Amino acid sequence: MKYSLSLATILCSGSAWLGTAHVQAQPPFPESPYYQPLNQNTPPGVAGQWAGALRRADPFCFQPVRVSLPGGGQVTFLDTARGQQQTLASPAQAGLLVGPLYRLVISDMPEFPGVMLYPTVELIDRLHPPAELRQKYPIPVELTEDDIRQAMNDQLVTKIVYIEQPDLAAPIQQTGRIREENIPQNKNLMTEADLRGRPCLYLRIGGRIPSPQELTSNPLQVPAPVEFTANPEHNPTRN
Repeated sequence: MKYSLSLATILCSGSAWLGTAHVQAQPPFPESPYYQPLNQNTPPGVAGQWAGALRRADPFCFQPVRVSLPGGGQVTFLDTARGQQQTLASPAQAGLLVGPLYRLVISDMPEFPGVMLYPTVELIDRLHPPAELRQKYPIPVELTEDDIRQAMNDQLVTKIVYIEQPDLAAPIQQTGRIREENIPQNKNLMTEADLRGRPCLYLRIGGRIPSPQELTSNPLQVPAPVEFTANPEHNPTRN
């Protein structure tokens, strides 16, 4: 059996990082106010909670997610359900559930010495490969040098990874990095991703440093368990 899919990323960057809420004086997306009730200014965790409540996926099925940093580095996955964490060399892979809001820590990047950033990831859907191929088809989260620099300058970068609709996919061969498209700030990022395919993952990265309570057990968020795989092919741990 052959299994294949086409993934792409849509992103919005440059808005100021204001924490979990973004205040707007005017309606931000007047061109399509009713198509999609969620947007990039929705507080982190809401999209995942809605997806979980709508049972977009099996609540006990971990979706592999692979995080890649520019030039290498380390990725720490925080398991707030069990009070555990694991640090892996980039590209780092672990299993996440649809619904919870996950916090990652990225560090030890050669191009950005001493920099630590704390992106959030929330799954709003998952892939459906054959069970034996699950680890071979993770959802990719690819951060660029521009993403890191903007986050260091206290700018918020928001990305949505989606599965392209076959009849709308770009007529180009996908090699190396997944295709990425930058969307103006006055557009609804969720609407744009939804029109192009099936949104699967929300990523936000900015310069905000979370409190120790947020990193361990945030009482305002659903506990977020992580599935760690012992396969060195997927998790090249750095000593």
